[in-house]
Amino acid sequence: MTKSILVFLLLFSFKSSIISQPTVGVISLEEDSYEGYTFFSPFSGTKAYMIDNCGRLINTWDRGTKPGLSAYFLEDGTMLRTYKPSPVGPFTSASNSGGIEIVDWDNNTIWQYEFNTDTQLTHHDAVKLPNGNILTLSWELTFVDELISLGRDPNEIAPQNFMWSEKILEFKPVGTSDAEIVWEWHINDHYIQDFDQTKDGFGNISDHPELFDINYPELNSGNSNSTRDWNHFNAIDYNENLDQILISVRNSDEVWILDHSTTSTEAASHEGGSSGKGGDILYRWGNPSSYKQAPISDQKLFGQHGVHWIKEGLANEGKILIFNNGNGNPDGSYSQIQILDPEIIDGQYTLESSQVFGPDEANTLFGIGLSERFYSAYMSNAQQLSNGNILINSGSPGRIFEINAGNEIVWDYIIPLFGDVPATQGQNVSGNANFRAYKYGADFPGFEGIDLTPGIPIELNPEECITTSTSHSSSLKIAISYNPFNNSIELKNVNANQISLFDVMGREVFRSKITNSNTIELPRLLTGVYFIHVSEKEDIYSIGVFISPY
Repeated sequence: MTKSILVFLLLFSFKSSIISQPTVGVISLEEDSYEGYTFFSPFSGTKAYMIDNCGRLINTWDRGTKPGLSAYFLEDGTMLRTYKPSPVGPFTSASNSGGIEIVDWDNNTIWQYEFNTDTQLTHHDAVKLPNGNILTLSWELTFVDELISLGRDPNEIAPQNFMWSEKILEFKPVGTSDAEIVWEWHINDHYIQDFDQTKDGFGNISDHPELFDINYPELNSGNSNSTRDWNHFNAIDYNENLDQILISVRNSDEVWILDHSTTSTEAASHEGGSSGKGGDILYRWGNPSSYKQAPISDQKLFGQHGVHWIKEGLANEGKILIFNNGNGNPDGSYSQIQILDPEIIDGQYTLESSQVFGPDEANTLFGIGLSERFYSAYMSNAQQLSNGNILINSGSPGRIFEINAGNEIVWDYIIPLFGDVPATQGQNVSGNANFRAYKYGADFPGFEGIDLTPGIPIELNPEECITTSTSHSSSLKIAISYNPFNNSIELKNVNANQISLFDVMGREVFRSKITNSNTIELPRLLTGVYFIHVSEKEDIYSIGVFISPY
C-alpha cells in the first residue's frame, strides 16, 4: 500500500468523473486488520461506543455526562469511566474529571464516586488495580504561602495566588457510592529548588534527578494551563509485577515511574518501599533539561499522552508505549508512536554516565518521515494488538486507524459525530475529538456471555462495508502525500500533467498544472476530507486525504 500522511482511501485508476467515497465512519478496511471491536468515548459527547471493523454499532453507553477524560472496557465486562459532574471549585480545565464510575454492559451504574470540592478534583485518567481499587490523578490547591515556603519563585506564581499541585490517590470502592482513600502520593513532598537557600528543598537540582524542580516550567512556558496547572499529569498506569506507577507529565515533557509498594507515610518521604526511595521519582525520561543534566535540545518528548506498559503476551511486552504528540518539536509539529525500554539492574533504573536516564532514544514505530506523518495536538493513545498490529487514536481530529507490521494503514475510521449528533456520510465532521481508543478481540474475557451481534453504523446514510486487499495497482505510478506544515501536496514518480482537488460535494476547489516541481502549494481550505485527482490524458489517479492546515 502506498504510504501517505493522513491518506484514507484506496488507490485506484478510472476514466470517469468523481466516484462516491466515504468521509466519515470506516474509510478503509484491509484484509489483514485485526478482527475485533473498537471502544471509544468522544470528548464532546456523553456516550461511549463499541463498533466492529465495519463501523457497525455493538453497544452504546449513554451516561448523560461528558468523559473526564478516560474510559476503559474491562476484563470483567464493565466500563471504568471518569466523568465531569458540575464543578464546584476553581478548576477550569477541559481536563477536569471529578467523578469516577463503573458501569455494566447494559448501562447500569455499579459504583459511582465524586471527588469534586473547592480545593481538590480528580482529572484526566484512572486505572483499576488487580485488587479492585482505583488509582486516579488528582489536583489539589497549593496556596501562595506554601508555594513560597517550598521555594517557588514568587514571580512565577499565578495571579490568583494559588496553583494546582498534583497528587495520586488510591480509592477503595465502598458500597455503590462511596470510597476510602487507602494510599496517596503528593508531588509537594518531592520538590527541589535552587532559587532561595532559606526555603525548603534547597539543593543542586542536577544532583537529584529523583526530585522535581518546583520552578520548572515557568508560567510563560506556553505549556498547557501553565499559569495554574504547571505539572499537568495526563496519564497513569500500573505494573503489578513491579508494583510501580507510570505517569505522563505533560508540562515537563516526561514520563515518570514511582514506587507503589510504599505506605502513604513512606510515599511522602525519600525512604521506604521496595526501592528504598520512598515516593521519589525512580525513573524519568523525555526531557533531561528538567533536571539540568542536558540542554533543551536533547528533549525527546513533546506533549505526550497515553503512556502505558504493554501487557504480557503481546509484542514488546513490558515496554512503555507512548503517543508522542510532537507539540513544540523544533523539527515540526508531527506525532509519533514510540516504544521506551528502560534498563533495570537489581531492581534499580540505571543512569547513563552523563547522569541522564537512558535509553538515548526511543524506538519509533510509526511517524518516521513524510510518508507516515500525521498530527494530533492533544489527547491520543496507541495500543499494541495481539496480531502484531498497532491501533492509533489520533485524538484531536477524531481519527482512529490501525497499522500492520509493514506500517501500512489497514483500518481507518473517522468518528462520525458532532458531539452526540451523528454525521451524515459525505459530511466533514467536527466536535469528534477522542481521548483514548482501544480494540478488543472476540476472545476478550469481558465479552463472555455478551451478544456481539452488530447493529447499524453510527453515521447516517452509511457506505457499504467492503474488505479489500493490501495489494493495489494503478497505471499511473504516483506517490501522493499531504504535508500539513506547509499546506502542500507532495508528488513522487510524477508522470502526469494536471492536479485537481475536489470537496466532498464534488466541487472542484483547486486546479494546477504539474511542472518540474514535486510540491504543489494549496490555498487555505477548511479542515476535512478532499479528493485529489492527478490526470494524464484520459487516465485519472485519485486518492482521498484529510486536510488540516496549520
